[in-house]
Parts: sequence; structure tokens; C-alpha cells
Amino acid sequence: MSIPIADNPKLTYALIKLEDELSEQLANPHPAFTEVTTHKDEVLTRYQPVFSANHLHKLTREEFDSFLLFRNNHHWTSMNRVGKYITENMDLLREALAILVDETRPIRDRLNELRPERYWGEHSMVSHLGVPMLTAILQVTQPDKYGVWNNTSDEGLRIVRLWDSHWEGKLAGDSYVEMNEVYLFLAKSLQVDLWTLDVLWWMLKK
Repeated sequence: MSIPIADNPKLTYALIKLEDELSEQLANPHPAFTEVTTHKDEVLTRYQPVFSANHLHKLTREEFDSFLLFRNNHHWTSMNRVGKYITENMDLLREALAILVDETRPIRDRLNELRPERYWGEHSMVSHLGVPMLTAILQVTQPDKYGVWNNTSDEGLRIVRLWDSHWEGKLAGDSYVEMNEVYLFLAKSLQVDLWTLDVLWWMLKK
């Protein structure tokens, strides 16, 4: 792993920055922080069944599209802009999401099969179903296990000096496993959930 968890001084700086931001938000919360953190249970209750392995074989376009809207997910904006491309082939989308939520397989392998390139690439299983959306769905299905990788988290990691440029060049699944290990360490150290850590990246960026 590129950023060893044990005895790493870089993590001390990162935790100080994140603790300061968290303290500020708890004392004087930004509306966006409140929006995200107070709706977590509502979002999970609504969408965990939608993305469950037992339901995906009958997932509808309407169900998937509803998740992409900020007014429903209360967390991520702009995902709806690419929804029409993702749902062009619903059978393929159902197959891809079944792979994504299959906890019998390592997440590294699942992501590398679905989206080996971080950005646009010819090997993606479903066009426009990128790492940000895949990891957002993972966070909904397994909120204690997976953080989100998107442009906002990239910027947050840069601000706290934990970004590693080699993550851009490796297979997406390989990079995500390393990054998520850092997320889990930070969340545990801060005594927050991964859902809250994700909005802290946005607050730092803002």
C-alpha cells in the first residue's frame, strides 16, 4: 500500500485538518453538512433494498434514475446528467450491478471488471457508469465498508496531503482498495461513519 497506516506522520496532519473541520461543522454546521448527515438513514432505508442482490434482476429504470437525483440521495449532485446513457441497456446494467454488490468476490476484482480505467476507457462494462457512481452505490449497500471515490474526495485528499499520484495510473480497483483502507482508518480515528467522512471532503474543498 502506498500510504502505510501504521506510524505515518502524514496521517497526523490529515487527522488534524479533518478534526478541525468536523469540530467546525458540529458547532456551526453548513446547510450541506446537515443535509447529508441527517438524511443518511432515509437514503439507506430506501435504496439498500433497490440495490440488493435479490432485487437487481428486476431493477427498473425508474428506480435507478431516482437514485441519481440529489433530492433523493441527499448526498451526490450531477449523477443524473449521465443516467440516460447508463440505462440504455437495462439488462447490462442489472448484470453490472449484480457484479458490483457480490460480496463473495474481492472489491478489487469487481471494480476492475466493471471499470478498470478511472476515467473514460474502452473497457468499461457500462458506458458512463464510472467509479464515482459505483462507489456511491457501494456506500449505500455497505455503508460501514466502502467510501466514495470521486473528484471531491480527490481534492479533499490533496488538501490533507494524502493524495498519491500513482492512484491515477493503476487499475481503478487496485487504487480504490488502497484509498478505502485510508478512508476506514480516518473514519475510525475521527469516530465518524464513512458517510460523514465523504461530506467532510466536500466541506474541506469548499
